[in-house]
Amino acid sequence: MSSLRPVHRNLVSQLFDSVREPEFWAYASWLDVATRHRRTSLGFIWFLAPTAMFILVLGNVYSHLMGHPTAQYLPYLGVGYVVWRFMLQIINDSVSTFQSHKAFIMDGRTRLTDFILRCFAKAGYQLLFGMIVVFCVMLWSPDMSVARMLTLAVTFPILLLNLAWIAVCLALVGARFREFHEVMGTVLMVGFLVTPVLWTVDRFPPDSLRGMVVRFNPAFHMIDIVRAPVLGSMPERSSWVFVSVMALIGWPLAALLYRRYARFVPIWV
Repeated sequence: MSSLRPVHRNLVSQLFDSVREPEFWAYASWLDVATRHRRTSLGFIWFLAPTAMFILVLGNVYSHLMGHPTAQYLPYLGVGYVVWRFMLQIINDSVSTFQSHKAFIMDGRTRLTDFILRCFAKAGYQLLFGMIVVFCVMLWSPDMSVARMLTLAVTFPILLLNLAWIAVCLALVGARFREFHEVMGTVLMVGFLVTPVLWTVDRFPPDSLRGMVVRFNPAFHMIDIVRAPVLGSMPERSSWVFVSVMALIGWPLAALLYRRYARFVPIWV
């Protein structure tokens, strides 16, 4: 059985094996989500409510504070928020995924990449429901274009490519250092404030000091390549360069760390 192969195999090979056998990370994750929400009185509406409340309430408030037309600001906030929340959930879950699946790891019958993909599956289900709300907001906006939505077929895989190697690295570090989850919580809290989700990046020109600091934030570029085409503008050239360099450097790093340290995860957890 492929699930009995040693954990220190090549990272890419294990990822492909996990993708070919989605029973644990995809189907089981969906059953967990469906069972949990089926017990509530509102059911799957709980998937839609937080995103809808965030976009409609904060969107109307911040569009007035920042002087943006509501019809343009709500799609901007909606796309940025659902992408940020998707990234946030994957990062948060990946840091503690090996610790939370200790019983499976000690049993030795599941690939470590299955646990990482389970983080993506859970966040993906949330993202799908969040995009329903965003799509409804964009239908209300006069700038809605179905052709722009199709750009997600190109930009979203690039986002996933970078999130995958980040998740692998964070999962290994989180398995080794239990307190790392607390550190990441603080970093992500500050990261939300310095990432253009509620505010627009055009307030900080690229040639200014604040503009350079903002553009050093990887989250900005990862959101920008997804959000900008959907809203009818081109991402900044620096965003394409940044995400490309991240992938070229990050994947070899993740592969090296996985090959060297994945075998120690059962000891660490």
